[in-house]
Formats: sequence, structure tokens, C-alpha cells
Amino acid sequence: MSQLATASTIQKRHPLEDAFLAFNEISEHLTDSYQQLEQQVSVLGDELARSNSENIQYLSDKEALAAQLEGLIEAIPGAVIVLNEAQQVIKANACARSWLGSDVVGLQWSVVREQKLVQDEASGDQLKLDSGQIIALSIRELVGQSGQIVLLSDITQQQALYQQLEHKKKLAEMGEFSASLAHQIRTPLASALLYASQLNTDSLTGAAKTKFATKLLGRLRLLNSQVTDMLSYSHSGEFSKAPMALTSFSNAIKDLYAEKRVDIDSSLNNGFAESQLYISKDALIGSISNLIDNALDATSDETTVSCSIELSGVKELKVTVKDKGVGLTQAQQQRIFEPFYTNKPNGTGLGLAVVNDVVSAHGGEIKCLSEVSVGTSMVITLPVVMQTSTKQTVRSV
Repeated sequence: MSQLATASTIQKRHPLEDAFLAFNEISEHLTDSYQQLEQQVSVLGDELARSNSENIQYLSDKEALAAQLEGLIEAIPGAVIVLNEAQQVIKANACARSWLGSDVVGLQWSVVREQKLVQDEASGDQLKLDSGQIIALSIRELVGQSGQIVLLSDITQQQALYQQLEHKKKLAEMGEFSASLAHQIRTPLASALLYASQLNTDSLTGAAKTKFATKLLGRLRLLNSQVTDMLSYSHSGEFSKAPMALTSFSNAIKDLYAEKRVDIDSSLNNGFAESQLYISKDALIGSISNLIDNALDATSDETTVSCSIELSGVKELKVTVKDKGVGLTQAQQQRIFEPFYTNKPNGTGLGLAVVNDVVSAHGGEIKCLSEVSVGTSMVITLPVVMQTSTKQTVRSV
């Protein structure tokens, strides 16, 4: 006979029912939480996918921009070279590889510059490739990182146009000067004709003929000097150069002034007496002669003019012409190298302009140091001394 449920048995089942109800509540809560978590995961997944898509697009744009910049750098009509902190070439564009060699990457920049770029003698401050192209060099520090960027630009055409412009400018100046020069030439020419006509007179004594002949020679020399100045100035710095022994150069100047009050000092006790120069012989000797003649004109007949020839360093020739004459004012010193400026009654104003052109054509510089009533020093410095390896391959003139 089955046992009837009593109040006590019903009360014993309440904890199980409570547990079941509690389990149901927890299950419902977990289900809700799971659904919410799934929704959040879905939202986060969408956001992550969108972010990844944006990042991929951004990287793609960056890669496209980098490729575009790379193409632009490769297409630049100039050499672009990137150096690291150790001055080693780490990148070179197509133009750089063409000018400097396809193996330039990985080399030290100092080695590349020494082997591939040489100093342009005509300009002095520019470089030249083996092909003859004139190159302008620019170096800048890389922004935000270590290293440097080097840019080489071909300025051959610009340099040629500049020289043509300068030449035409000088020709125009000479055209404006022609009328004045014609008057200056006419005066000594008329005197020369007069003296020459007197030489044909039979009544003249021997002493008179000698006097007229001396005056005629002086007028002709003046004419020759004026014409020479004009012709030299018209060269516009274009002078042919050749090797010449330093001793031959100094001896040539000594021979010109052997019988004049000029003290030529070219002892060269520094051991470089056998050095060779790469110069335009006639142009440079003529320029130094011009400076010596000016110094003689500025001094009295009893005063000696000094000219020193020495080597300043391994590559530089230094020539100093010094006098104790009337000197120059500051205003005169600022203008003495200008074409057609002169303080001489019979001067053309081209002598020192030609000297300046000759010095510039040799890549050098000329300085004037002067004081009124004390004297003047003209100092020429020229980087024309040839290296030992070069001397062995050429013959001196």
C-alpha cells in the first residue's frame, strides 16, 4: 500500500524546486549574457573589419605614394645620392648611377668624389665629370634622421650661356669705348707720324734723328700697348694652357726686367724648385708684367720695385708685386679692376681688367693692398702647381 503524501514530505521537496527554479533563472541569465556577448563580438568584429580595411587602404595609399616618389626620384634629371651616418652611399637614382657608375651604392662618398669628380679649372668652384659635363654640387642634412642627401646638377649649358653673355657684354662695352679709344690712338699716332716725317729731313743731325727715333718708338709702344689691352680683354678669359717649369717661368720674368729697377726674388728655398705649372704662359707672364709696369709708373726713377715668386702650399703659386709709390685711395682700390677705369692720362683702363680675367681663368685670385703715399702690393694666388703623377705624363714648355 503506497504511502500518502503528507505535509512533511511536501516540505522536503521545496529545496529541490528552489534549486531548479534558481537553475532556470541562472540559465536564462547566462543565455541573455551570451546573446549580448555575441552582439558585442559581432559589433567589434565589424569595427575590426572596417579598421583593417581602412589600414589596408592607408598602407596601399602609402605604398602607391612611395612608388610614385621613387619613380619621380629616378626620373629627376640630376644625380640624387643618399649617404648614411658613415658617409657611405646607400641609395642613388638612375642619373647618379649613369654619371658615377652602377656600382656606386656601398662606396664611401669621399672615394666617389675623388675618382669621379674633378675641379673645373675655368670656374674654380665647380666640378666636372670625365665626360666634360660641368656639375654643381649641393649637400643637405636629412630631416628627422641621420645622414645626408647629395644633389649633382648638370650646369654645362648654363655655364656656356653665362660665358657667352659675359663675352657679349664685353664686346658691347668695347663698342661703347671705341670712340674714346679712337681718340686715344689718334693722338700718339699723329705724334708718331710727325716724328717719322722729321726723320726723312736731311738737315737733321745725328743727335736729332736719335731723339726723334726715340720719341717715335715711344709712341709706337704706347699704340701697341693699347691695342694689346683690347685684344687681351676680348679673349674673355679664354686662354690655352700648357705645362711649364716653375724655373722657366721665373726666368722669363727676370729676363724681361734684367736692365730695369726691378728686384725679382724667386729663390724657392722650400724644395719645390722643380715644380711644374699648368698655365697660359703668355697671358700670365703678360699680366705680371702689367703689374710690374704699373708699379714702375707709380714710383720715382730711384725706387726699386720688388716681385716675389713663391709656392704657397703644395698646389698654389703666389706672386707679389710691391712698390713704394704714390699708393691708391680706398675708392680707387674698389674700381681698379673695372673695365675702362684708369687714373693714367694715356691709359685704356683695360690692363688690370685683363689681369683679373687671366687670374680668374687660372682659378686664382688677386688682391690689392695699398696706402696713399706708402705704396701698393698686388698679390696673386693661383692653384696651378701640377701634381707629381701629372708631371710624369706631360712635357713642359
